[in-house]
Amino acid sequence: RWQRDYAREFPQLVSRLEQDTGVAFAVENMFPWRATRAELQAYLPGWDPVEQSYPNVTLDLSHTSIAGADALAMADALGRRLRHVHLADGTGLARDEHLVPGRGHEPCSELLERLAAQGYVGDVVVEINTRRAVTSEARREDLAESLAFTRQHFTAHSPPAALAGRIGERDRFSGQDDR
Repeated sequence: RWQRDYAREFPQLVSRLEQDTGVAFAVENMFPWRATRAELQAYLPGWDPVEQSYPNVTLDLSHTSIAGADALAMADALGRRLRHVHLADGTGLARDEHLVPGRGHEPCSELLERLAAQGYVGDVVVEINTRRAVTSEARREDLAESLAFTRQHFTAHSPPAALAGRIGERDRFSGQDDR
């Protein structure tokens, strides 16, 4: 019962938290839970933050895959409210796959290219599942492939002015300086 009451007020609570702390809280898109013949609304007030008034939103592409949602349309609808991207892929199964970008059906490259061309300055985080990697080398290869994919489709399409603040940033994956 308390969760229903809490969920009913969740958008207002997020707004108050942001006002009180000065911290941006990016609410993430989720997905409907599916049983054999039914759909369960597990996230209240809903799984799609586009429909809410959150000022900051995280777009997770593995979650758009589960939901059968159009990630590009969601990004367009969010506009400047899109502050954080969880880059992963999915095949549309009813489970959270978090595949290496490019190994599923989500428009990962198109989204990155579109955001880069628009001068997107939010965060893009590779969020893949490496549990299926049999060796640590295979895990490193999946991570390296994900990073290379992201750089190929985001950095290459960014206007030079958008890259100015990013040149020389520390690469969190390898611990190496980008210069």
